[in-house]
Amino acid sequence: MKLAGIKIVLLLTSILLSVKSYADLRLPELAMELILKKNIHQNREIIQFEVKFTNQTDRSLSILLPGTQNKGKRLLQLQVFSVNNASNFYTKVFENPMELEMDTSFVGSVYFKRLEPQESVCIPLFVNDTANARKNILSNYSFPDFENGSYQVIAYYNQFEESLAPYAFQAYDDHGRTIEDSLNPERMQIDAWGVYSNYVELNINSVVTNAIETPICSKQCRFCRHIEKEQWKRVRKDIIHRVDTIAGHQHVRFLFHGPDAVLSSLPSYYSRQIVFDTQNGLKYKYLIWQIGKIHRFRSFIHRCCYWMFRWNAPVRTSSTKYFHLIALK
Repeated sequence: MKLAGIKIVLLLTSILLSVKSYADLRLPELAMELILKKNIHQNREIIQFEVKFTNQTDRSLSILLPGTQNKGKRLLQLQVFSVNNASNFYTKVFENPMELEMDTSFVGSVYFKRLEPQESVCIPLFVNDTANARKNILSNYSFPDFENGSYQVIAYYNQFEESLAPYAFQAYDDHGRTIEDSLNPERMQIDAWGVYSNYVELNINSVVTNAIETPICSKQCRFCRHIEKEQWKRVRKDIIHRVDTIAGHQHVRFLFHGPDAVLSSLPSYYSRQIVFDTQNGLKYKYLIWQIGKIHRFRSFIHRCCYWMFRWNAPVRTSSTKYFHLIALK
């Protein structure tokens, strides 16, 4: 009975002191998942990761993505660990430097992406793509030569080093308390120290079975053959007839999401970045579609009829159903 009384006293004491205790029990508003497209690789070959961001709230919120960033602190960093399976001890063996060293002859920046409740967006990271590393932030990653074996890779989202972060995020501390004076529901609540993804296993020269995404096309695919040989005029013609099935082809490494909105006035333009795998390495391109069309000659006839006779000619001067790929560059 004496022992039971001591337990009750300790319980009551802990309850009384709990009003002065803090715990980070909040659900993270931004989830970040790291995906490795193929888990077996040789040293120095191109490794494709994908980073998936998910808005876990019931609010429409904006996040920051790397975009064309080419100076300052990188928004996304990859860290590589070796693992002692016996003790489950992780040792960091490599991380990409946070400070960017890229071609700054053009203006680059991160950009905002609006995510609806529970909506996700995915971007690729190409490791060891030296041909594009200086000009494309998503290829500005490299790994050194590792010894044969298994490694664990994690992604770190370093959002508060970016000057635009206060417009999208609001930081909270280790105890889950908002650092600013008041909670702003228009901004996403993020850990002040950044966000880490899950770990993914990378095998160097390993014999572990691959889990490879099956392409939608065969080895004799004409579209992929044109991409491999960099026959861009033919690729453009192929895409005009394959708008809904571009991303699944084996020589299309990634098809980026489109813009959040387009202009309402006709004609409007809609573009998506795409990464092709060619015989000369990865190629970054833009697909540009035109939405809507103005028939200039018909519009001229319509205006003439109105000026001369104050009569609206019964001719259609525009088409809102027009949707056509006008450029691949």
